[in-house]
Amino acid sequence: MMSFKEFTVNLTSSSNEIILLEGTRKLAESDAPKLIALAQQLATKYPRCIFRTGNATGSDEAFAKGIALVDPTRLEYVLPATGMGKKRLIQHARMISLEDLPTDELQFLVDKTIEATPTYKFLTDCYMKGIKNRAAENAKLLIRDVLKVYGSKANGFLPATAAIFYINLENPKGGGTGHTVRACEQQNIPFFLQAEWLQAENNFVDLDSH
Repeated sequence: MMSFKEFTVNLTSSSNEIILLEGTRKLAESDAPKLIALAQQLATKYPRCIFRTGNATGSDEAFAKGIALVDPTRLEYVLPATGMGKKRLIQHARMISLEDLPTDELQFLVDKTIEATPTYKFLTDCYMKGIKNRAAENAKLLIRDVLKVYGSKANGFLPATAAIFYINLENPKGGGTGHTVRACEQQNIPFFLQAEWLQAENNFVDLDSH
């Protein structure tokens, strides 16, 4: 697996990567400006790249703010349902939700969700059977996480080519973020955790030094 430094060194102003920016809702208040700064610098330095997130509070919201400071039209939101987190959605960003998917793509993403985290099969079964309960609602979030990685051909959303995560260090493999990391592993998509893009003293990594 390449390092974050190697990844950014290989990028140029003409690179057209689809970069997933996301992470835990439990974002340390002191780190929020660093996520905004990283996203802003990536969007500035690589003007042809597209940046994708999930519109949750915390990490997703901070990353999105950074992209919006440069060019909100290069921000993609992947939502479990149309209009989710409406107050956080940034104008002029592109959006997709599970409701936009044809049946075959939805089933594909369900299969990939189970492949990434087999214990979620009960949740996805509830959702696909149309059962209205908390399990089905949770399944929508998890399927959405896989949609971020695989994209949607029917909607012109390309697969992600790299991912930058801010994980919950107390539970690094848990929740939706851990699930999304496993989906990246399935696809052999390079991904980078904050241990790589934040220096040990918690200073923002300066891309200009790469």
